Amino acid sequence: MTEMIKEEQRDKTFTAAAGAIYALLKYTSQKDMYTLTDVMGLTGHAFRINIHPEDVSPAGPTMFSPTELLEKGLNNLGFTAEQLHGFPTPAPPEKLEQAIRFAQETIDRGIPAIGWSLFIPEFGVIYGYDDEKQELYCSDPSKDGALPYAKLNELQLNFVFMLRITGELTLDPLDALKTALAGIVQFARGEAPTLSDSFKHGLAGYDAWIQAFQGGNVNPFGNAYNAEVVGDAREYAVRFLRSLPERWAGDSREEAVIRSLSQEALPYFEQVAEALRSFQLRFPHPHGGEPNDPVQAAEAIKLLTIARDNETAGIAVLERLYEELSKTE
Repeated sequence: MTEMIKEEQRDKTFTAAAGAIYALLKYTSQKDMYTLTDVMGLTGHAFRINIHPEDVSPAGPTMFSPTELLEKGLNNLGFTAEQLHGFPTPAPPEKLEQAIRFAQETIDRGIPAIGWSLFIPEFGVIYGYDDEKQELYCSDPSKDGALPYAKLNELQLNFVFMLRITGELTLDPLDALKTALAGIVQFARGEAPTLSDSFKHGLAGYDAWIQAFQGGNVNPFGNAYNAEVVGDAREYAVRFLRSLPERWAGDSREEAVIRSLSQEALPYFEQVAEALRSFQLRFPHPHGGEPNDPVQAAEAIKLLTIARDNETAGIAVLERLYEELSKTE
């Protein structure tokens, strides 16, 4: 038997977790409700940063549990989800069969699964299978193609993880925005659950990045990769904030507050995005330039300081927005 979901062309982001979420939404009843900008904003991915202060490791963006990176975001978009109990590989045949069935069951319902490290260490989607050929069909940031069932035992990070949507939730748009803002502020303050205390997230991530440049041991690839992920995210943060006045154009107190404070925060995030654009040009992905050259490092520190200071101011405005929306009439 062969089952296949044809993946539609979609907008792109360097935040693979958000890209995978967006890909799944295209196969739900809410396929026309959310843009990728909405997904990046309402999941908080547009405002994330996670940096290792010694070398700016490329592992930073994914050093969080799948619950933080995927499930909470899906919940705030109106969906319930369940995770496969991930397992290390090589694993016995019954474990691999469990994972294959997990993916097949959701594909048979017409919705892809999200998988981890399918072709590279990033999130991707599993959108089809062929039992006769013993293949899954997958797409991630590196490629789109067949993944033999047996290859699940040979994934790069030696770990199998999948997640699938199980149902829909009744969602109030104002509550979703408040939940997003609460998560954005929590993350910025360095209070999100992480997988390693060695990495620094939120506003402290900029300080960790500066510290790495001061130490002179920056990983060129890791630095360029983080620059792409964080810079791309802040471009979406700008788009998300720009979109709010049109989406909240009514006469209520809450809508007036959303319009006012989102646009007060916007110029700060525009400055963050601009600084990170300059940073990316100096340290292009994937080869990364010369981050440990003293002149380049000094310029990097200047740009990261501009980004940090503006993001600090922007987050303070978003915190005020959350507090205003949390007031009772």
